[in-house]
Amino acid sequence: MMLKFLNNIGKTGLSVIKLFFFTKWFGLLNHRTNKKTCLILGNGPTLLTSIEKYKKLGTKLDLFCVNNFACTSQYEDLKPEFYILQAPQFFLDDDKLSTFYIEQRRTLFNHIQTKTNWDIFLVIPVKAKKSTAFNQLLASNEHLKPLYFNDTAIEGFSFIKRFCFNNSLGMPRPHNVLIPSLMNAINIGFKEIYIVGADHSWLGEIAVNDKNEALVHQKHFYDETSSKPEKMQDYIHRPRRLHEIINKFYLTFLGYWEIKEYSEKKGVHVINASETSMIDAFERRSLESLK
Repeated sequence: MMLKFLNNIGKTGLSVIKLFFFTKWFGLLNHRTNKKTCLILGNGPTLLTSIEKYKKLGTKLDLFCVNNFACTSQYEDLKPEFYILQAPQFFLDDDKLSTFYIEQRRTLFNHIQTKTNWDIFLVIPVKAKKSTAFNQLLASNEHLKPLYFNDTAIEGFSFIKRFCFNNSLGMPRPHNVLIPSLMNAINIGFKEIYIVGADHSWLGEIAVNDKNEALVHQKHFYDETSSKPEKMQDYIHRPRRLHEIINKFYLTFLGYWEIKEYSEKKGVHVINASETSMIDAFERRSLESLK
């Protein structure tokens, strides 16, 4: 108990420091909804199956899509109401990125600019306000409406976390885009949040080759047949080590349990309707339960 208490003191102190240096207190998420239910579309391999089921239900929900979804035909077909962009490489300056990430961002932003002919909320970290590339994207299409949030990682005592979560000052470590998607859906006001395409099957896709390089096969619905095991890189292409990869996954799954606790205190029901999923925090239910 004493060790846990001391650990929480350290984490809380670090979180308070981050609040002062990295968190913005004004100009944040200011959209609220009166709608009850939304659907978050993860980019996992099973998403296409879930999309077909959703279409057959004939139900119209507010949809959240994430990261590279605009590069697919499903983006124009479904016309989501919310688009979560959270990966840091979307907003960093070019001199802090490898050419791979610069090109990835250019391609994605071009798809968003040219395809979006309906009003959509871009839900993005507040640091995006300083991004030249992102501001050029906003200026290029009048349908893009920005909603800013703090992605500051908040840890430590529960009362500190609840205060920050309630006031959009931070969230559990956002190592996966589903974490800010859930936190923002809760804070926007949805009371029932369905998730699909959240396979999170990476644990069974980790390997180490004979060069001692840690590889992860990260499959998405749009590249499941063409993707291959690759080194996880940081933004300048330094390969991540195995313990760094596993720690990243650990913090992601821990974050879902923190969101579960937060959502229950807010009276929000999170349902994982993914066809296949390794997430053990949320109630599992089929998408057909939306009927």
